[in-house]
Amino acid sequence: MSLEKLGKYPVDGAEARETGALVKVAREDRLNLIFGQDHPVLLEMCVSNDYMHVGEIVIPVGGVGPRASEPNSHEGDAIFYVLEGPATFYVADGDETFHIRDREAFFLPADINYQCLNYGSRPIRMVFTIAPGL
Repeated sequence: MSLEKLGKYPVDGAEARETGALVKVAREDRLNLIFGQDHPVLLEMCVSNDYMHVGEIVIPVGGVGPRASEPNSHEGDAIFYVLEGPATFYVADGDETFHIRDREAFFLPADINYQCLNYGSRPIRMVFTIAPGL
């Protein structure tokens, strides 16, 4: 699947709201993307439209140092729920670090600069929701 589907996957949001479309997105139907030039991570998008983005992020295990996501921020509020971690979030705007364990969530307000780091010995898996349109 291509990047052209971002923002309208699995169906355009306005169209879905108009028609009342319901779409089941099985794991094998997720929109899989490698995100990041310097720090590539796997994004498995379940929904990507004008109201929200929902998916799973996988941050691989390190090498010489910790593996990390690209430094990022979002137009909308975001929440990350750690399925397998722990995950370390570095928030540049306050020069703060937060350690999030399995079955814990981390909320980021809109426009906050952050990076997620994997100091562990196994990949981090997190479910995320970003809501730029709400």
